[in-house]
Amino acid sequence: MTTFVSTASDSIISTSGIGARFKPFDHHGMYAFFERARVEEPVFFCPEINYWIVTTREGVLCLLRDAINFSADIALAPVTPLAPEALAILKAGMGAEPTQVNCDPPKHDRIRRVAGRFLNARRFLTLEPDIRRLAREAVGALEGRAEVDLVGDLVYEFPARVLFLLMGIPADDAPQIKRWASHRVLITFGDISPEEQRRGAEDMVAYWRYCVAMVNDRLRRPQSDYASFLIAHRGEVEPELSDNEISSLVFGLLLAGHESTTNLAANTLLALLGHRPSWQAICSDTSLIPGAVEEALRFSTSIVYWRRRTRAATVLQGVTIPANANVLLALGAANHDTELFPEPDHFDIRRPNASEHVSFGRGTHSCIGAPLARLELVVLLEEIVRRYPALALVDEQSIDYIRTIAFRGPKCLMACLGN
Repeated sequence: MTTFVSTASDSIISTSGIGARFKPFDHHGMYAFFERARVEEPVFFCPEINYWIVTTREGVLCLLRDAINFSADIALAPVTPLAPEALAILKAGMGAEPTQVNCDPPKHDRIRRVAGRFLNARRFLTLEPDIRRLAREAVGALEGRAEVDLVGDLVYEFPARVLFLLMGIPADDAPQIKRWASHRVLITFGDISPEEQRRGAEDMVAYWRYCVAMVNDRLRRPQSDYASFLIAHRGEVEPELSDNEISSLVFGLLLAGHESTTNLAANTLLALLGHRPSWQAICSDTSLIPGAVEEALRFSTSIVYWRRRTRAATVLQGVTIPANANVLLALGAANHDTELFPEPDHFDIRRPNASEHVSFGRGTHSCIGAPLARLELVVLLEEIVRRYPALALVDEQSIDYIRTIAFRGPKCLMACLGN
């Protein structure tokens, strides 16, 4: 039996050249590279970003489930070192503190106990009529056009508008928040120039101030939204949630609650429309849509990597990872591991175990918004296939992905409505 994780000083040290061939910001050819890596060296070091990469499902699950030996504190640290000007802007204007994805127990668990009472499947289900209304509006807005960009014209703002129902945010703020969120993704997970870092830092500060202002408003005028709930129930944990923790939770959700779902929706449409029998199947039988969503999550997850830091020297699949080392968990690779998923590069909406993907994480830090993302995708697909069953991708278009180590989704996806 293979020992996956142990704390030790004697083990095999990573020596192959695969780390030098790894392109962490380039998503073209990514899954073929993962397949080679799992055979040649499933745990390897990438000098370009100073991270150890884990590519097997078992190894990824081991790290996700172990919050004691593997810290989440680097999950939102910039991958690319920031220029002094960008750092100065963030230091002067940012006050967000770790609360969930980049926060370890016991603080993480204390905060999640309150947040989870608002963000849960029961509440999300009450939103279904509004989600369907928003989906119909988004789909209906395409009417009369020969070609559309399924990203920019359909799925770019839709998840944000759903999230706003929970957060009490005016729909008109969607374009601004999406711009802020895009810059936040790039400054945290991307490889951008010092000038782009400066602009991104300015946007992050504006984003943070927007969230602080919202919380201050709810302190004076409570509503039925997320921030108001956190304020009202802050005393149910010890110590009680501070104003800054509440602002930080709002700041976190106002990115995590929509950006990954935008990319997931685009990836799902690309997979379905790129495999015509699957598209035709869900058009004929919408009961297949939930399974199609699970397979899309497995086949083309919108979060392809996540991050941890070792607390002590660790042996993972026979490879020594030093203490305080950065580790990149290749969720996309885990979802294509042939040990569990035969023919992983085949998109199969009837795959019986598709839901065993790790796209929403596992363990303490599993995604609290997973039921909402699933619901949004199911409803959106139901409305699209009802209105535009002849929807088809424009032939011979080049698919370009956003350049980050975490978020993966096409920048543009041109399609003909066929009506």
